[in-house]
Amino acid sequence: MEKVEIIKLIENTKAVNGQKIISLLLPSLKFSLDEPAAIKQSRSQIGGAPRIFDQHYPSLHDVPLIFLAQISLDDIHYLNGLLPKSGLLCFFILLNDIGNRYPDQKNEFKVVFVNSTIQGNVNGKSEEIPAFSISFVEQYTFPCYQENLIVKNNISDEDLFLMESLEMELQSASALTDIGHQILGHPNAVQGTVRFWWAAKYLGIDHIDAITQEQMDRINREEDQFVLLLQLDFSDPKIGIEHFGDSVAYFGIHEEDLAKENFDNVILVMQNT
Repeated sequence: MEKVEIIKLIENTKAVNGQKIISLLLPSLKFSLDEPAAIKQSRSQIGGAPRIFDQHYPSLHDVPLIFLAQISLDDIHYLNGLLPKSGLLCFFILLNDIGNRYPDQKNEFKVVFVNSTIQGNVNGKSEEIPAFSISFVEQYTFPCYQENLIVKNNISDEDLFLMESLEMELQSASALTDIGHQILGHPNAVQGTVRFWWAAKYLGIDHIDAITQEQMDRINREEDQFVLLLQLDFSDPKIGIEHFGDSVAYFGIHEEDLAKENFDNVILVMQNT
């Protein structure tokens, strides 16, 4: 559904905060996984082997991270104005047993930006997930109910209900439902907010149970400055990694780092029901 059509739907509701609701719309690229296949060089994919040089393959304590996804920015350059226009984004994660928490600490996951699209030799455990090509669908998104944008814009419960109804209609139109897989736009949070946790981790604020007002203010200032690089829903049976159950991975990057093409400070937040 085009943005002009969504705006018309909102305006037809005569909602008091209609213009504020419209201002919250962000375009995203939702995607589904096609049937397993040999992926052409330098194309978007989930699983398989990354098309990168040996020196890019990340590991932790000599244990290679598992390759999750490769996004070809050439595939989507005409649909976004935030990411680099060409090259590859490659996503990796640790699958080793690290106790009762997710691999979301520094060096337990990695996002690698590869300017070149020339295929190189690949070393490491790269075939944990079968290779699936990706089909993108452009879809507009709203922030989740606990995001700071909701508070800052004085969005009421009635407005939230309208936004949820519109999102259901958008999902129905695109045939994509539930949390799903996504690039850009507002993250579809399992637990109400993702941006808060991105900002807290970025600022090094770990003790959320004892958070001060000053720390909360810092988080609120930063959380809207993050861009969703990849949302990957492990409940999709095609991915087939039982290690994460029905969890969803949210890779986010601060706008300042993205402008510098610095992917070393990417934050990973994982949530489940």
